[in-house]
Amino acid sequence: MKIQPDSNYDGQSPAIGNSVSSASALPTKRDRILKAALECFGRYGFKRTAMDDIAKIAGISRAALYLLFQNKEDIFRTLCEDLHGNAIARAQTALQSEIRFRDRLNAAFEGKDLELFELVCDSPHGSELIDLKNAIAADIFLSSSKQFEELLKEAIRQADERGEIELSRGGFQPSNCASLLIGCTQGLKKSSSSVVEYRQQLRHLILIFDLALTASTNNPIRSH
Repeated sequence: MKIQPDSNYDGQSPAIGNSVSSASALPTKRDRILKAALECFGRYGFKRTAMDDIAKIAGISRAALYLLFQNKEDIFRTLCEDLHGNAIARAQTALQSEIRFRDRLNAAFEGKDLELFELVCDSPHGSELIDLKNAIAADIFLSSSKQFEELLKEAIRQADERGEIELSRGGFQPSNCASLLIGCTQGLKKSSSSVVEYRQQLRHLILIFDLALTASTNNPIRSH
């Protein structure tokens, strides 16, 4: 599945594997290993993937693989660090852009969630990968979640300061708005069966949130 970015946002939601590619034109050996591991984990699952499988797809020897990574768990954690790090970078870029507030929010959540969500949806081993993330990479996920929440709180605070939204309309604070949005999107991910469905529901959620804080005669609900 190829994800197309919203027309109001110039950023890209990368296809699976792009997050582990080097910024240079030629990927490093580490990049090739992580991309190969992502392919293997998605196709075969973590338990059925052998280090030999990863080495073969990466085009390196088994010995060369072990020079960089101790085992599959080491590769998985490094992969999680790269994926989450790039997700946070995309979200930050979106939140600091000059597009309208609701589009910044939408692009930020898509930038953070879509690549990982697509991996889980497209893989027959998605539930295994989620369980594994919780078992051996929970600290990475928690750190990423906290980073995103702080970015979101600051973006909401700045939008209120600029007059894009009015938190005082409901007696809200940036912190509880950020927490509410994150909690709602977690629920959407659990109930959505595809990336397309999640994106649609996300847009609806953010539209409701935005209109609730900006509703006026100049911003009727029918505007979208």
